[in-house]
Amino acid sequence: MERVALHRHTVLIACAALLLVLVSAAFGAFEFLELRAQDWAFNARGAIAPSTPIVIVGIDDESFTQNGLQWPWPRAYFARIVDRLADAGPRVIALDVSFYESAPGDEALAQAIRKANNVVLVSTIAVVNDRVYNLEQLNQPLPVLSNSAAAIGLSNFPFDRDGFVRRLHAFQVHGGQVYYHWALRVAELVLKQPLPAQPSRDSFAMGDRRIVLDDQSLYINFRGPARTFPVIPAYQVAGGQIKPEFFKDKIVLVGATTESLHDTYPTPFLGDSAPMSGVEIIANSIETVLSGKYLTRAGAGGTLLAIMLLGAIGMALNVVKRPAFALLALAALMLIYAIAWNLVFLVNGAWIPLVAPQAALFLAYVAPAVERGVIEGEEKRRVRRIFEQFVSPEMIEQLVAHGLEATRGRRAQLTILFADIRGFTTMSEQLAPDELARLLNEYLGVMTEVIFRHHGTIDKFEGDAILAFWGAPSPDPHHARNALRAAVEMEQELIRLRDKWAARGQPRALEIGIGVNTGEVFVGLVGSDRRVNYTVVGDHVNIAARLQDLTKEYHWPLLVSEATYAKIKDEFEAEFVEIRHVKGKSIPVGIYRVLGAKSAPPETRIHTPVPVTLRSAGEGAS
Repeated sequence: MERVALHRHTVLIACAALLLVLVSAAFGAFEFLELRAQDWAFNARGAIAPSTPIVIVGIDDESFTQNGLQWPWPRAYFARIVDRLADAGPRVIALDVSFYESAPGDEALAQAIRKANNVVLVSTIAVVNDRVYNLEQLNQPLPVLSNSAAAIGLSNFPFDRDGFVRRLHAFQVHGGQVYYHWALRVAELVLKQPLPAQPSRDSFAMGDRRIVLDDQSLYINFRGPARTFPVIPAYQVAGGQIKPEFFKDKIVLVGATTESLHDTYPTPFLGDSAPMSGVEIIANSIETVLSGKYLTRAGAGGTLLAIMLLGAIGMALNVVKRPAFALLALAALMLIYAIAWNLVFLVNGAWIPLVAPQAALFLAYVAPAVERGVIEGEEKRRVRRIFEQFVSPEMIEQLVAHGLEATRGRRAQLTILFADIRGFTTMSEQLAPDELARLLNEYLGVMTEVIFRHHGTIDKFEGDAILAFWGAPSPDPHHARNALRAAVEMEQELIRLRDKWAARGQPRALEIGIGVNTGEVFVGLVGSDRRVNYTVVGDHVNIAARLQDLTKEYHWPLLVSEATYAKIKDEFEAEFVEIRHVKGKSIPVGIYRVLGAKSAPPETRIHTPVPVTLRSAGEGAS
């Protein structure tokens, strides 16, 4: 089994991609997408019926129409609402209305608040940012009202970078004193458990309960979009149109639900398309605290672990040899992680990072894959540049598909062909150098086309000689047959060339000798960084050269060894010449002269005007 490993440059590129993701996450580059992912999870989960009996008395458009009042409503009108609610026996009444300035009816409202004995009022910490100074100002209800209230809490909540509301500050410190949000003050009255004087930013105890925070923030587990909690128009409460028992033992929140008072905000459910009123956001916050279904977020360590883990998995995908399988595995892993991310939210209410780890998984695979694709593209171009002079275009495409691995040095059984021109010296004496060069180039061009047509590889041209071989770089189980087909066609093409040259008045006294041998040789790229050649080396190459030399002695243009004859005898007709020791070989070689393809027409068979004396297999010559 082939051993698979990650190359060093693959690891380096994947690590660089991971570092990019980590740095981007540290600077909040993924925050917007992570927030959008959280919103998607809320909407995919859908609305859940609240478990806490919370009712909202809405300061809405219908109430403005029915009571005919302008904003701000008279304090006496709020006093009437508080009285009506108090008579019904709710657990808590919270007024999400600012009473910072004196107005007629303050005493009536204060009396109603004192009578109810369970009213929560709101305050704010206003922050003024100027080029010169930053000012924080605590705005409290009028003393006559605050002294009558059961509790007072802040109504501030922060906005995320996209302008959405997803959390509130459970408490803030101003002037060295802790001020809790009014959602926590409501929970305090409901549970009858005091809030601690010095709370922790991560969590704190309230009786036997633990309030879970994230750096002072309470992430709101929204139960649904706007109107998830029941909303009763304020005018119906003030007019006594709602039966008192409807509010009994409930938490009643009074606040603006109309868009005209500009107290609506985008939240995870439906966002800007259906903004939620501030009082409804607080209703969801109270539900989160009293139900104990908190949302938690992975810290920096958890994010780092998720990025590194998925990045390592993405890096490991680079060992998969087939890109289609790797991409399929990548898509499957990203889907599995997204499903796990959503399940963790649904089951445990925990936010683990989604986008940054997914980016790490994707980039750790894709970045090295792209770099590898660039390298492989350059490698393929290099293969093409090297071989386009030696092999046919069809073979080049095969080599490009396999890359340079196909050119590594190896031992293989090939068929080697040597071809040399007879009478070339005489011809060179009769022709001018430029005319001789044109004739030689025409000859070599035609012979190259023949070799390429039969899937051969040209090793080199040595003057007027050609060295070619079959079976590499692309495997060819019929290398001997294809080599012989090429050799026979080379003889036929030479006849056509001679006729063409004769018609042009050029010398035609040109013959070639061809020797063909089959055997195991070394084949591969040989050379230096500055010059390289794809060549064959070995004794069987020398035998092909010796057979080519013997064509002069035997006066026959095409000789093959017994090894080649054994592979082509079913298709080609050949006659045994002799077994002979050739130069450089201690073992004698059986030699055959090829007559042509079996059943071929006479004009395609090989002819020579010189008679040949055949020897028997036992008459070896040295």
